[in-house]
Amino acid sequence: MKQFLVIFILVLTSISAMAKPPRLAVEQLFDGRYNKEKAVRTSISRADGTYYRSLHVTNNPGIIKIIESELRKDSPRAAKSFEQEGEGGRYTSLKIINNGETIDIGLQQYNGNAFFFIKGKEKAFK
Repeated sequence: MKQFLVIFILVLTSISAMAKPPRLAVEQLFDGRYNKEKAVRTSISRADGTYYRSLHVTNNPGIIKIIESELRKDSPRAAKSFEQEGEGGRYTSLKIINNGETIDIGLQQYNGNAFFFIKGKEKAFK
């Protein structure tokens, strides 16, 4: 009986550990700090079980650097990553797996502006 109880507790602990929120550094960018910033437009939506957040930054290199820094903190967790730089600007993307779902993260920089997004099934953020 003790053996069964120990195994049951271990299985339960393992399952609850797998269902942790991702706690991504980039998620902190949506804590409201840019709500009054005129150079930043924020969008957050939930539809059909998908959670989407974005920041559009206009002519504010300081905020763009902060976004880049937070993105770099999350990059070791990425199952896949992609970076491209050219005439059209610079693009970075990460795919992070959490709770069996993919979280897509992207940052596009162009002409001193940036577009940043996080998208995934709501289950991935729980």
